[in-house]
Amino acid sequence: MHRFLGLCAAFLTLCAAPLLHAEEEPKLAVAVDVRHVAKDLWRVDYRFAQAVTAVKLKSIGEFRQQEWKVLTPGLGLKSDADFDVIASKGKPFKAASVEIRTFDGWSPKDYVSFNRFGDGGRTIYLGHLQGEVEQGKNTLSMSTDFKLSGLAQENVIAPPPNRLHPGAERGYAYFGPAQAVPAGAVKVLIDQRTPQWLRETILDVGAKTSAYYEKAYQRGLKDELLIMISVDNFESSGFSIKGGAIMGAGQVSYRLEGKQVLLDHPQLRQGVARNVAHEMAHIWQLAVAQGGIGDQGAWIHEGGAEAMAIDALLQTGMWSEESAKAYRAKQAATCEKLGGAVETYDGIYACGLVRFDALGVGIVPLWRSMMLAAEVKGDPYSQQMIDTIVSAK
Repeated sequence: MHRFLGLCAAFLTLCAAPLLHAEEEPKLAVAVDVRHVAKDLWRVDYRFAQAVTAVKLKSIGEFRQQEWKVLTPGLGLKSDADFDVIASKGKPFKAASVEIRTFDGWSPKDYVSFNRFGDGGRTIYLGHLQGEVEQGKNTLSMSTDFKLSGLAQENVIAPPPNRLHPGAERGYAYFGPAQAVPAGAVKVLIDQRTPQWLRETILDVGAKTSAYYEKAYQRGLKDELLIMISVDNFESSGFSIKGGAIMGAGQVSYRLEGKQVLLDHPQLRQGVARNVAHEMAHIWQLAVAQGGIGDQGAWIHEGGAEAMAIDALLQTGMWSEESAKAYRAKQAATCEKLGGAVETYDGIYACGLVRFDALGVGIVPLWRSMMLAAEVKGDPYSQQMIDTIVSAK
């Protein structure tokens, strides 16, 4: 208790300060119509509030080079290592249309673009349709307004809007015959092919960690949460989970693959439990009125979610002390091989966890104070924020 009071003391001056908001990037309103026109064919129409000279989208592997076809005469798609760009040799345009085919590939550091469901349904990640536009030398973020249309008699489930950044990144939209069903405080869309052990584990861990996070961090969800679970590719070896929390968009999406998806084993249950607890931790990191997760310091968000997840699994009895110790040892060994660096994909998780464990401050009072600090001024979580809190202990 004494340590927590010390942490809270760091914010006495902040609480008395006026709310300050970081200067927002310039935006341009963009209407985006997404139409499901055939089983694995989609048409996307962009309409810009003002003329632009280019649409600039973050590169997602071979996705756009392989599966996008620009339909608007005079416009073309060019790609490099960082961006896929739709343009017309510098000439301005106010609309652009593309045809997209369902893409089964994926990049390790990105959300998958599509998920297939056993009922024939598909989810498409709307975030991969969003990005920036250029007006000559000026770059503006898209402020998008989506309209979704399915095939005849097809149900369409839109992802929740981005509460923290209206018009920004959106999650997965579902097109198919299924309906999302209530499961406690959340809505769930589960692939009919999901094995019972996997369905039970994801829902049970999700419910227990949600209840724990709400009590421990003294705040409820800011958004209605939509969870989507798809399974696919039982022919491949092993077991993999892709996807996760959609930042700011009130959604968690899981795609599970491999032969071992069909195998109910304690080690697999333990791994799935950690993944679910980790993603739910991200949802609580976002349970703030302003501020929170930003573009920098990925190790803070991911390492913090690792520490929050281990704590939740221990406190709810879903993990033993031995399991937690073994996982921490594994991540510490990975971090040691990386020299403690948090610039790599593995480093933000492994070394992020090691850094939080080394602070000597309980993860619950620490992150509770970080949430308070974020809300007071609208600041993103940062190293400076952590240092301020820890120095007050």
